[in-house]
Amino acid sequence: MSNRNLFGVVAAGVLLALGTTATDMSAQPTEGELKENIRDLTTLDPEIERYLPRWRVLESDLKIKIAQYFSYQGVPVRESDSMIVTATFPDPSTNAQELLSLRVGESQAAVISGTDKLRNELGVRIYDEILRRDYQHIVIEPAVPVTENPRDRMPNVFYPATARQFVAISAFRQSVQLGRSGARLEHMLGNDEIGYHFWTSGQGRAWAHYPIIPLTDPGLRSRGVPDILTIDLGIAYRMKFGSAEDNFLGELISPRKLNGSIGPKAYTRIEYRLPQINDLGFAINAEVPFNKMTSPQEVRADASVVRTFEEVFVPRRETLPTAYFLRTVAQGNLFWENWLGGDDSYEHFFRVSLGVSYQEYARATIVNMVDGEPIQIDSINDLGDAVMYRDLIHPTEFEDWLYAKVDYLNQSGFPFGISAQLANRNLMLSGFIPVIKNWLFLEAKYSTPLLRDEPAPWEYRSFFMISPILRFELD
Repeated sequence: MSNRNLFGVVAAGVLLALGTTATDMSAQPTEGELKENIRDLTTLDPEIERYLPRWRVLESDLKIKIAQYFSYQGVPVRESDSMIVTATFPDPSTNAQELLSLRVGESQAAVISGTDKLRNELGVRIYDEILRRDYQHIVIEPAVPVTENPRDRMPNVFYPATARQFVAISAFRQSVQLGRSGARLEHMLGNDEIGYHFWTSGQGRAWAHYPIIPLTDPGLRSRGVPDILTIDLGIAYRMKFGSAEDNFLGELISPRKLNGSIGPKAYTRIEYRLPQINDLGFAINAEVPFNKMTSPQEVRADASVVRTFEEVFVPRRETLPTAYFLRTVAQGNLFWENWLGGDDSYEHFFRVSLGVSYQEYARATIVNMVDGEPIQIDSINDLGDAVMYRDLIHPTEFEDWLYAKVDYLNQSGFPFGISAQLANRNLMLSGFIPVIKNWLFLEAKYSTPLLRDEPAPWEYRSFFMISPILRFELD
């Protein structure tokens, strides 16, 4: 892609970022702030009280005693008024508590705050009677303060951590989750696993992701730890856009040279982590076409079927319109992953994968079908109406089979991720950075052939693409 084209894509992403606004969460006290010097209070804000242990006194005899105290002080209260007691958090070793405030009705005059003041003004006997709670009362459930480390963890920018509803959208991939089951619907352009991102593979796929054995520990899930066993099931399809003739984003992105398989393909992926260790596991994924493509395939061979003109000997030397189709893809790998950072902070995620990769391509000639027989095209402007299979290109050397990948994810205050993958003799580098924390990112991908002198006829020497990612989480 030229620098001018790259600038146009980057500018579009930046404009999208500038046009987006974020909302700030209202500040709430942490549990540590509530505990700090809480016994020394002489007044207690009602907004703070709701985070502390509280109960409502219902016992008539005790309410009469409390009402009499306020009457002696010249504060008009009645036995029927609401009487709410606020106490300290229980001591972890003794479970002991102290009273912090007594609030009667809505009058600010009928409030006593502070442990010492309560004990002195009510007297030790009534103070201890209220604190024992061996009378009729109703416990008021405290509000839950925010945790002291509210940083979000992301196992992947396209995966939620604990959100009930989740949506992520980019030019590469789209993901939707509804409910806490962990099930998602996803769609993706390209085959990143063999180094063909965006439309360079000529196909897209849609699938459902489901955790067969989900991770049940909410603490680990909030830190971004993945499920134990997951499965993806879906369909891959051939793209009908992105060719040089349709002018779709043609000024910004290089057109594709490869076609997806004629007819749909079944897609599946299984990923399993050893539950005893949880940082070792294996993954298997495959795309298998429904048809065998052993005879001429009648398709609408319009501009959506990208082609080149190659010299062949059939049986004499001729130049024929040739198209390449991505067929079967199958991979298996073992992986090791770990979180580094100390104190279970789960800040730095590493994953190393090593395995095998199989990918095959069908080479075919574009022809016309006349009375059931394939007829060679004799004009460069003739698009043809069928595809005649010629041969299959599949791995023949060790480098063709090799699969290796390294992922790094930083989950600190500035979350970002990078990865490097070698598969199908292609090196693919990818990464993302945040623009607006937690919900707007920029993602970039770059691929180039490696371990060979020339790219395949359906490949570029390099292909680069960048896209914004919009990410929404709703509890």
